[in-house]
Order: sequence, then C-alpha cells, then structure tokens
Amino acid sequence: MRTVLIIGGTGTISLPITRALAADPDTRLTLLNRGSHAELIPAGVEVLTGDIHQEEETAELLSGRSFDSVISFLVYRPEDAEEMIRLFQGRIGQFIFISTNVVLNHELTCNINEKVPVGNAYSEYGRGKQRCEELFHAADHFPATVVRPAQTYDRDRIPLSVKGKTCWSVIARILADQPVIIHGDGESVWAGTSSEDFAQFFLPLVAAPAAIGQTYSIINPEPYTWNMIYREIGRQLGHPVHPVHIPTDWLSGSSAYNIAESIRGDKYYSNLYDISAIRAAAPHAEFHVSMAEGVRRFLAYMNEHPELQQRDAAFDAWCDETIALFEKCGHDFGRGLR
Repeated sequence: MRTVLIIGGTGTISLPITRALAADPDTRLTLLNRGSHAELIPAGVEVLTGDIHQEEETAELLSGRSFDSVISFLVYRPEDAEEMIRLFQGRIGQFIFISTNVVLNHELTCNINEKVPVGNAYSEYGRGKQRCEELFHAADHFPATVVRPAQTYDRDRIPLSVKGKTCWSVIARILADQPVIIHGDGESVWAGTSSEDFAQFFLPLVAAPAAIGQTYSIINPEPYTWNMIYREIGRQLGHPVHPVHIPTDWLSGSSAYNIAESIRGDKYYSNLYDISAIRAAAPHAEFHVSMAEGVRRFLAYMNEHPELQQRDAAFDAWCDETIALFEKCGHDFGRGLR
C-alpha cells in the first residue's frame, strides 16, 4: 500500500489525478488544502484542512507522518520551494513538482523536449517555476520529480488566444457576431492537453523510483494553429467567426491585461513536442481527447450549465476599443503606404 499526499487536489489539472488515486485500492490518499471545494473530493479520501503556506501550522498537521509520494500543485515561487524542502526533506520517498513548459527559452527552438534550455525573458511566472526546479534538484536528500505541462484544459475551459475572465467571454462575442482578437497572424503552432489525458500519463510517475531526479513534459503533441482552434469553434457553433489579427508586440502594451506574459511569454511561439521521455515512463497511456473533442466537451458543458454563460463587460469594452484603434492604425497606414 503506497501512501500519497496531494497538496491542492481539486484544480483543473489535479482533480482527475485525485479521483484516479482515490479509486486505486493500492493507494492511501491524503489531500492537504483549504477545503474550499470539498464537494469535489471522492469519498474515503483523508483531508487535512490548512494553508500550505502557513508553515508552522502545516508542520503540525503533518507531524509524525511520512509519504511515499508528495505531489504539489501549489508551488510557484522560490520561497514556496524552500518551504517544501523544509517540510518534507528526509521524510518522503518522492516529491513531484508541477512546473510548466513556460520555463523554457522558446526563442531558441520550436522543437520542444526536456533538453531545451530554460530561461524565459518575458514571463515572471516561468522564471519563478524555473527557480523552483533548480532548488528542488539541488537540495540534498530531496527526491524530486519535475513535471512540465503546457496548456491544460477541462470541460469549463479550452485553448484560446486573447480572452477575458473566462473562455465564455470569447464564445459570447462569436455568438453576437462581434470580432474576436487573435494574436499575431494566428498561424503559430500550439498544443493543449485535456486534464483527463494528462492524468493518464502522470499516474505512472507516482511513487516510481525511476522518475526521481527526472523531468518530464506531459503534452498532447497534436499540433494546430490558433486559427484552426477558432475555425473549429465556429464550425461546432454553426456560426461564423470574425477574427482580428493584432501583432503580439502591440497587444503587449495593454495595461488592462498581462498579455506581455500570457502571450509574448508563452502563446506567441510555435511548439512541436517530442514526448519520448514520458512515453517511455508511461508506455500504456494514450491521448484520447483531440482539440476538436475538447471544444465539443466545453460547448456541451456550457450548454448544460447556462449559469456559467456570463458576458464579461469589461473585456467586451476592451476588445471593441482595441479593435477600433487597430483598424484606425491600419487605415492610416494604408493611406500612407507607397
């Protein structure tokens, strides 16, 4: 019987992992979180209610306990990593850190694997995760495994370019015949992974001695462009999409949305993924959810939950103003072009 502690456990990426481990008769699962989504936790799972970033309280909660594997979904900054090392050093068999492919220097190559150098000049989030990776790997007697997802989605979200507080903010504009903003020319190559598929490749790493000291990218390698995503959304809605392509460098000047980080530091680049490492570690796992199927599931879920179909007035106003300004610039440029 292996003992597993998940820090978090009810988010987009973590919930399918929680459910799978809870159903495994050979796993004794414990969650440590704030208890804000208790209704999502499967029956029989032990829950320790607390804030992981309150170190003294967490140390008391974990007093006398040891685990074969600890999985953290809530480490973002170097100080978070240092706290995890203090809490778990010498008392666990493995620590799995959920990092991100945003740590990479995507300016060097679009062929992505674990050997691509780190160093993201545009994303503070990516640099924070990078420093966490470095601290975990450098710590003495700390058996760390690093997992790097790219964009991971679920029934209530899908890969989109520029969006508001929710993905529905873009769908609502499409349904209202309003133009939607896509960064660049929409032809950079992207890849996203359903949380369900992510879990299938993740699970074989849990309490796996061969995974200690290793880094794994878990991404569905199916390639598609941003324009392809929006065309698929329009096809499934049975509604035309009116894209407005705006240069990423222009959009990055926004003070309302952190596009300099979310797009210039991430979605701006083309990515073609080599996932040989995780395929070797999880030889029986397969990807079942394509981009088109992810869109279908999202639209079906939103149709079943009309209360989630909320317009984002601030985002709508920003889009309208941004598009009007861009089109005026284009008009003025065209008049002056020789």
